Amino acid sequence: MRAGTRSVIVTSVLLAVIAAGCSTDAGVRVTDRSTATDDSASPDDTAPDDSAPDDSAPDTTGGSSSGGTIDWEPCDDESATDEALECATLAVPLDHNAPDGDTIDLALVRAPATSDRQGAILMNPGGPGGSGFDFIAMNGTGIQSQMGLDGFDIVGFDPRGVDRSNGIRCVDDAFIETHLYLDDTPDTPEEQALLDEDTQGFVDGCKERYGDTLQFYSTDFTARDMDLIREGMGDEQISYLGISYGTYLGAVYATLFPDRVRAMVLDSAYEPNGDTVEEQYLTQIVGFEGAFNDWAKWCQDDAGCPFNAADVGARWDALRVQLDENPITVESGRVVNQSTLDVATSAALYSEASWPVLADALAKAETGDGEGILSMADDYKGRNADGTFDTLFQSIGIIECASGIEQAPPDDPDALLAKIKEQAPRWGADVTLEDLTDTTGDCADLMPDQDIVELDYSGDGPIVVVGGTNDPATPIRWAEEMTAALGANARLVTFTGEGHGQLLASKCVTEAESAVLIDLTLPDEGTVCDPDPVVERPTWWDTLPTIPGEEAVELPAVSAALGLSDTLGYGETRVTAASMEDADAAWATALADAGFMDLGVQDIGIDGTLEHGYFSPEGELLALIFMSPEAFDTDALSSAKSSVPEGKTVLLLVYLPQ
Repeated sequence: MRAGTRSVIVTSVLLAVIAAGCSTDAGVRVTDRSTATDDSASPDDTAPDDSAPDDSAPDTTGGSSSGGTIDWEPCDDESATDEALECATLAVPLDHNAPDGDTIDLALVRAPATSDRQGAILMNPGGPGGSGFDFIAMNGTGIQSQMGLDGFDIVGFDPRGVDRSNGIRCVDDAFIETHLYLDDTPDTPEEQALLDEDTQGFVDGCKERYGDTLQFYSTDFTARDMDLIREGMGDEQISYLGISYGTYLGAVYATLFPDRVRAMVLDSAYEPNGDTVEEQYLTQIVGFEGAFNDWAKWCQDDAGCPFNAADVGARWDALRVQLDENPITVESGRVVNQSTLDVATSAALYSEASWPVLADALAKAETGDGEGILSMADDYKGRNADGTFDTLFQSIGIIECASGIEQAPPDDPDALLAKIKEQAPRWGADVTLEDLTDTTGDCADLMPDQDIVELDYSGDGPIVVVGGTNDPATPIRWAEEMTAALGANARLVTFTGEGHGQLLASKCVTEAESAVLIDLTLPDEGTVCDPDPVVERPTWWDTLPTIPGEEAVELPAVSAALGLSDTLGYGETRVTAASMEDADAAWATALADAGFMDLGVQDIGIDGTLEHGYFSPEGELLALIFMSPEAFDTDALSSAKSSVPEGKTVLLLVYLPQ
């Protein structure tokens, strides 16, 4: 379960950086955008230098000692451009049952405490297989500031088997590209052969490269790695914040090391224990069916929705048939079919902020422009702007198998198939009996049976568990079950809004999470958090100057990529042929003439962007984010590239209530 938090937190980083600028005496804070010195240590040294697996064993070090003090140094990893960050590596046993054997290096990054240090907070964004390094490299200082965690080191790490930490690569990027969006309703022997090759090719690649070591990439062992991180930082206890699958990782740590837990936040809880076989198959497919229906109702009720219709679901169905029968070939030569549509739609259902982006992309796809849905699908699948792939979708299945997380075969597959069709008629439309009975690619093909860790926490450290009533990926039932399993010192917070992952997306949830991490204070029993209200257009907005050559346009994909939801701020987008530097200079002059106070240029860590903060004459915060055409070639903004007029500078103006 991927956490749908990245875009929300990008905006929170912006909020934090501009807020820091507000506190300077001169009212101006200019950030040096240069990178760290070349002689610094970087976790990137542990990453594979090529995306293609070779015939050698995975990158382990024989006989090295593990653990020890962590030596933090400036980062030179290209993802860690914030100069406040520090990076390190830590050797840990490949097999924790043989601590003197081979080791692997974990990649770590931290935003150090900026006031008297109270300890460390480890964070994990989910997956399994999500990069905790990238999560903190992009968001660490913003989370620290927004949540008031100045007294804590905010620590991210790539878990074993993920990206820089000996990331699982059973097949190369070319194999993934070929099999990325296969037609899952094959009409020809060739299409069926590709589907068969996809599963078997991955299994064969894993066996050839990793042999019997795949079983060591478990949640249990990752939790033990976390304890070595704690030890290496010199702390007797750690705090932790996990999202989605990261909640289960945190709960496993609490089960194994109860006395070493200071405090925990488990946001969008995933609890794989206890589900019946039927629930294992139905939970997520029914969740996404409901989320789709919520999106479709929003689009039907909003005349401004680009995909508006009397029956949005039927319009989506028709587009899916169209893409199955006549896939779109985009400019790069890549093909957009119904499988691409399925992935893009699933990705958008993780966050309400992505709903208008999906609608816009669907409307364009009807006219033969498939770039929008392809960008959304690629972002979800971990395909980078340069055509390489993160390890997420290779490591996810390995980590689940090694952790004993596996769907058991149904006792009555015919009855289960009927329930799927009944409860998820759209999302389960293509599920077949063979899907429920074919064991090819199951965990048994990769490793011996593994035991799952059952949760049982006996420690004193308080734990907040967050669950959403409209979360498509992790139902509220899992949050309730996890809270019960963790005992008297765990407390449930229920969020009633849409989406998956509520970190910094809800003020009420954020307050509960901050309180337990800072003050060890649990929320009241039965705490319920409703969505934040929509931010209204400020009265002074119409007094903003008009800059010659600029054109107001609706670009929901840009707002979504930067995390601007209507509950975080009010924003508008404009485009211009001017360079972002010239556009910034024109706005600076015009806003000064209009009585706005200049807070200076900021850096949100995305290449090809320029950020400028101002106070309105009324003392309210206005942010201007200028994005050059090159900015949309970065991983952070590539999902919006297809929506942006070619060769234009994009400006997002945002009112941010304080």
